[in-house]
Amino acid sequence: MDVYEGLKRWDLWVFLGWHDVRQRYRRSSLGPLWITLATLVTIGGMSLLYAGLFRQDLRSFLPLVASGIVIWGLIAGCVTEGTSVFISSSATIKQIPAPLTIHVFRVAWNQFIYFLHNFVLVILALLITGTPVTMASLLFIPALLLLILNLGWMILLLGTISARFRDVPLIVQSLLGALFMMTPILWQASFLPPARQWVAFLNPFTYLVEIVRIPLLGNQPSLVDWTVVGAMAIGGWIAAATLYGRSHKKIAYWI
Repeated sequence: MDVYEGLKRWDLWVFLGWHDVRQRYRRSSLGPLWITLATLVTIGGMSLLYAGLFRQDLRSFLPLVASGIVIWGLIAGCVTEGTSVFISSSATIKQIPAPLTIHVFRVAWNQFIYFLHNFVLVILALLITGTPVTMASLLFIPALLLLILNLGWMILLLGTISARFRDVPLIVQSLLGALFMMTPILWQASFLPPARQWVAFLNPFTYLVEIVRIPLLGNQPSLVDWTVVGAMAIGGWIAAATLYGRSHKKIAYWI
């Protein structure tokens, strides 16, 4: 299967991912540090604003916002870039005889590099506020791997659909802003009245954010979080692999 073949060509998609980052900031003196600086300003501004709106203690609210924004940056980056994963790589696809899935892993690796740059801010926020590191904090690693596993099928699915229907990237970009506000990134479900907490719990992105953020804050994700995210990974990969399997021979013609 193309997914397995793409994984075996890790040397190619790792190189292409690094190349994308270097090309994007080739003439910049600060390079990818600009991403970190922009995220720092966003975290600082949002923490001050929303801590006041929700009447939260800034000391406990800062790690919540910092981790939420950085995790969401990884999710939104993969979703946005995923819609054009095959379209933007059309020249490479037509020139290099390699599995198309290398471009899926290329995008995931590329966005993970940006995530690592911004993750420094999460560590800084945890240190400044004195958030304790517990045994539950170690769950951050499997939670992050599970998140990336979910993002992989999203990139593959959106990329396949977008190659055929060019309106999909515009639709996704339009919906991401609304999704950002409806996902507990700058807030928590507990901030809402009990009758309205369903807004958060019916949103699948809530679980993708929370399963990574909760361990960072020193707590253990619930069994529901693990179950939902695990089920999303299994169901998502089945759906994405099925659609891609039926369409991958046509993608080169669509783009």
